[in-house]
Amino acid sequence: MEFDPPALQRLYEVVTDQYHEVYNRYLEEFDDDDEAYYEALDDGYEMVTDYKIINDEEQFATTYSTPAYEVDIWYEVDEVTNKRVYNKGFVRISRR
Repeated sequence: MEFDPPALQRLYEVVTDQYHEVYNRYLEEFDDDDEAYYEALDDGYEMVTDYKIINDEEQFATTYSTPAYEVDIWYEVDEVTNKRVYNKGFVRISRR
């Protein structure tokens, strides 16, 4: 997904890249998804995809957590089909 302004895009990429770098390092080391998840979590890194209350509405969101930031990503809903559009959405970045 792409976000505007470019600085927001870069911050989104830095946070998600940091998460994936840590998780993938543990996945390579242990060759086990669960072990990689818990090792990354112990280091302060987590990715969760679930329903979450954002701006007083329940949204289907992916949340990336790092020791420094939390990023929530949620998606637009097509008005005709009422389905999520996974290449259009919103991002909220906050310091931890």
